[in-house]
Amino acid sequence: MKRFMIGFAVGAAIGAVAVAIGTARFGGVEALAGRVRGAIAAGQRAMEAHEQDLWADVRRRRAAGMSSADQRSSDPPGALYER
Repeated sequence: MKRFMIGFAVGAAIGAVAVAIGTARFGGVEALAGRVRGAIAAGQRAMEAHEQDLWADVRRRRAAGMSSADQRSSDPPGALYER
């Protein structure tokens, strides 16, 4: 347990120094927070675009399934999405 606590303290100290150096290098805490907010916003936009692509694919597969429903009447529900 003693080794763990020493390792934890050393890791926390190294992390604190890295954050202090990083924030000073990039213009302070406010600039770093702005970069983080920008990265989060970009991730959200990418997630929304990917979701729209997925829904378009679902609509396309449903349309293809409805047009050929007679041919695959023995398939279980959801089989179209597993192919």
